[in-house]
Amino acid sequence: MLSSILGTRGKAERHAVALIVLCALGALVLIMFIPGIRRTDPTGPTPDHAVLPAQEPPAVSNDLPVVWPQAGFSSLGNPAWGEGVRAPFEQVWKLETGYEFFSAPVILDGTLYVGCNDMTFRAIDTESGRVLWSHPVVCGLSGGASGDETRIWFGGQDGIVYCLDRESGGTLWSTGLGYHVFSDAALFCDTMILAGTSMGGVAALHAGTGRLIWDRELDGLVLGPAICDTVAVFVTESGDVTAFTPSGTVLWSRNFTSQPSAPSISGSKVFIGFSSGKMLAFSLSGGETLWETQLPGVSGRTVLSRPVSAGSMLLAGTCDSRLVCLDSETGVLIWETGFENWMQVPPVACDTLVYASCDDKRLHVLSLNSGSLLESIELGGYSGTQPVVAGGVVYLGTAGGRFLALRGTTPGQEGQDQ
Repeated sequence: MLSSILGTRGKAERHAVALIVLCALGALVLIMFIPGIRRTDPTGPTPDHAVLPAQEPPAVSNDLPVVWPQAGFSSLGNPAWGEGVRAPFEQVWKLETGYEFFSAPVILDGTLYVGCNDMTFRAIDTESGRVLWSHPVVCGLSGGASGDETRIWFGGQDGIVYCLDRESGGTLWSTGLGYHVFSDAALFCDTMILAGTSMGGVAALHAGTGRLIWDRELDGLVLGPAICDTVAVFVTESGDVTAFTPSGTVLWSRNFTSQPSAPSISGSKVFIGFSSGKMLAFSLSGGETLWETQLPGVSGRTVLSRPVSAGSMLLAGTCDSRLVCLDSETGVLIWETGFENWMQVPPVACDTLVYASCDDKRLHVLSLNSGSLLESIELGGYSGTQPVVAGGVVYLGTAGGRFLALRGTTPGQEGQDQ
């Protein structure tokens, strides 16, 4: 594996890499146009699946972080700061590239960092939308980034993990992993960067130099990781779920026949959705199944998005056009809301509101407690990135090549469905 990661690739391997890229892109196109999408009425009544006590809302801070260690900021996968906002929304700025935004954005010190499939990683001023710098690469960017006070890390479909200077965009180091990197690049224990490849490789690189610290092999295209303290959990599209320690030791490993989502972690639990329409909670320390919930009404392959942990609630979108909310302690379904198209990008939750980007080309705002649809905003493109909510502004990218900053209005105390 070491020679695969650090060695020079020959002509034959470059041809193989090109073939994998074409196959991967073809698979994405095929998935997006599979017929038979389940259509439901988003304004209709929400099913009463469970009689539960009032759920604990997420604790939402007003202070943005100085370090962004993984996609979605934390292992909860819920990048939200400040009170939730509603319509009317004002477009603060817009960036048009003509290529898909799939890479989860990072916000640090008033700058938004995001990769795009136009083979460019950008730093953007959050107030004005001005591009501060652009860093070109030789292939698309779809994995999430991480950053600290001075550096930003991300991986590319060219198989390289990059470390850039946050202020200038200059390259501090770059390390090739031999195959495409669709996974997120995550900062582990403040000292190493974790990333995975399309051929099952997982690598830990020194955060300061890019030197290989350890590498392991899994089976299939790697997604994740979710990192909590000294445990990092990766999944693969073939069904592997594996937890690593900082030394690269496998803490536990499970294998499933269904395709898993990227993982999230809250407290002592790991949450993963599966293409069978199931959500599972695992023990972070040992990997045992703590609960398993099969969504009702599943017909055929039903892929769940990465779960988002919001207080005592767990949120996920599905490819059969639903947004679902489960009790994170028991797995009991609290509510589900149907839409007109796929809901596979993870939502984000503030204190009382949920923001969900959908393939109906809209951003939907829902009540966190009930799942009631409150309003919808036209995006002009299919869903691309998970939204980030900060300071009353919703930031998100679309698959149509548009990145938006939308400033909302703080809801009043009366007349709102909370």
